[in-house]
Amino acid sequence: MHRSGTSSVTGALAMLGAAPPRTLMAPAADNPRGFWESIVVADFNDRLLAAGGSRWDDPRPFDLAALPAREDFAQEAAHLLKAEFGDQSPIVMKDPRICRLFPFWAEVLRATGQDVVVVSPLRDPVEVAASLSSRNGFSRQEGLHLWLRHVLDAEAASRGRPRVFLPWSDFLADWRGTTSSLKARLALPLDVPEGGRPHAVDDFLSRDLRHQAGGAPSDDPLAVRAWQALTHLARHGEEPAIHAELDALRADFDRKIAAGV
Repeated sequence: MHRSGTSSVTGALAMLGAAPPRTLMAPAADNPRGFWESIVVADFNDRLLAAGGSRWDDPRPFDLAALPAREDFAQEAAHLLKAEFGDQSPIVMKDPRICRLFPFWAEVLRATGQDVVVVSPLRDPVEVAASLSSRNGFSRQEGLHLWLRHVLDAEAASRGRPRVFLPWSDFLADWRGTTSSLKARLALPLDVPEGGRPHAVDDFLSRDLRHQAGGAPSDDPLAVRAWQALTHLARHGEEPAIHAELDALRADFDRKIAAGV
């Protein structure tokens, strides 16, 4: 999800050996250390969403099966991957829009010879909503709805694949430990330093990255339940009972959005 620490995680992975895209989105006032994502891929994803009658801040479900000219989009996406990453491996590909487009990109990545593993940063939805309010002027409910749309869709679409849910607060507190765990659990060829020797990642990550820390507990029961379930997966691994809870949550959320609540 947007504003969930994806840029800091992606930047750190790039510094540890994963190849970032060639056409990086320029830093901005809300992200002065860079987004670490391809502006070309982000623009493509905006066009993909628009073709399906949606946009990045739309909390409604996105039906990939109904996407017009899907094969043409897939061929274009394959060319974009080649232009942005060449033959490098491993690559790190980040764009929060992929939360809603993961089945499409998983197919394209597989067709172009990439093995897909998922690192999903998690941030307290109250902090995400506060960050979106500060940057975009969204209401608290709008921010929580966007968070639910992205995290619930991403979890369902990536289920059954090698993946790690990464609490962003854990990553900021101990990036060495969390990236060592990623390396082991996902068999990633990362060059993670041992011990406390200074490293470029230490300079890249700092406490001022987190502008909205804590806050009042969410008054949206679906957001509370989703946060608890995803945090459980992060701490304890995959569990069928938690998957079932998240499926029920997604169905409840879809009904809520359809009702315009």
